[in-house]
Amino acid sequence: MTIKDCFIKKEEFMRLLFTKIDGVDTYELSMWLKSQTDDEWVVVPREFCVLMVLFLERQAVAKEHLLFNFQKVLGQLQEIKRYL
Repeated sequence: MTIKDCFIKKEEFMRLLFTKIDGVDTYELSMWLKSQTDDEWVVVPREFCVLMVLFLERQAVAKEHLLFNFQKVLGQLQEIKRYL
């Protein structure tokens, strides 16, 4: 899977900002981003991502004998953790 950048026109972003008198909360921003990228991008809390990586690490260790390249899987999870 390849992650690609999505570009949103400045006018669309400005329209969002100017239609919200009191500002934009995180839910509104996340739903707007999802709609602007045809559901390719979603916003989730960082803590959810951290917990998911920890879960996957535990699963990888528990299933070490089933994984084709156990060290590669753990290395990829470490890369994700550095990003978070």
